[in-house]
Amino acid sequence: MQPFQQDAWLLLAPTVLFFYYFVARLSTGRKPKPGALVIRYQPPSGLSAAAARYVVTTGSDGRSLAAVIAELAARGCLRVEPSGSKYKLSRLMSDRATESKLAPEEKDILTTLFEDGPVLELTPALDQRNTAQNGRYVFHIQTQLRKRLDGLYFKRQAGAIALGVFATFVAALALAVAAHSRSTTGSVFFTMWVLFAGLCLGLLVELSFVPACKDAIRTRSGVLRILPGLAAISAFLWAIGLLLRELAKNASPALSLTILSLILVNLGWAPFLKYTTPLGRKTLDEIAGFRAFLESVERDRLEKLNPAGESPQALEEYLSYAIALEVTEAWGDHLSATFATSTVCR
Repeated sequence: MQPFQQDAWLLLAPTVLFFYYFVARLSTGRKPKPGALVIRYQPPSGLSAAAARYVVTTGSDGRSLAAVIAELAARGCLRVEPSGSKYKLSRLMSDRATESKLAPEEKDILTTLFEDGPVLELTPALDQRNTAQNGRYVFHIQTQLRKRLDGLYFKRQAGAIALGVFATFVAALALAVAAHSRSTTGSVFFTMWVLFAGLCLGLLVELSFVPACKDAIRTRSGVLRILPGLAAISAFLWAIGLLLRELAKNASPALSLTILSLILVNLGWAPFLKYTTPLGRKTLDEIAGFRAFLESVERDRLEKLNPAGESPQALEEYLSYAIALEVTEAWGDHLSATFATSTVCR
């Protein structure tokens, strides 16, 4: 009997996992349907620009950071001075009344940006010296927004995902032991490493690299900055491919295919295991109406006032929302492209 046929039954594991996630998704019920588009002249009450983006995307990214910086500049808390692809941020003396009106994530970032001094220079996220720095700012925004908004506008089935991942590792370990292999120890080692590396890499690609690529393509800027990330991901994929080949040689092709399938099932279902609440649906409709207003009325004016690569001449109250909701294509996009490949949190 061929090695693949001997262990073909191993493929039952990803099949069972697929139906587990399918049932978990069905348990959330139907998604609330979008309402009719009604033009709104103000953002939803109580939502900052970064918070509005969080409700729409269920996460924070470089554009969230750009929106927070634009809001802080508009309120006179800092000054933004572009220099090529870099930005120099200078802390300004703002009164307590102004700072008290800032959203929690804006207060947090204002403190974090200038914790080492009154002047800071931000460079593209893939500059190795600043990758961790920019990612830390995005993480601060995400932390503050998660405290306030999680469970209100959308809910995550974190428990179902955690159980699915735990079951995946337990099943993979059992399958590695049960497979017809020359070395059980070798099968277990390669199985655990491939599973762990594959899930981590897939999570990184889903949450960070793919959104960064979309933003770079949409803004027609920052494409070159994603190339180092693409090279790193390709190298990891090549390494995982080698491990899968070794697993197929040491055990059987069926076990190698099973582990790959388990990885893909987990990564494929994870984005679908969160759902919008009725309040979230209502708020999304309001955000859509406000974005339509910005798109049709404010866009041309904001573009003229804030050309790409120049200091913003008139940071009006809605510029931060235009950046967060991807309306502006000049100064806001230039700033957000600077952080396009920053850590994306969801």
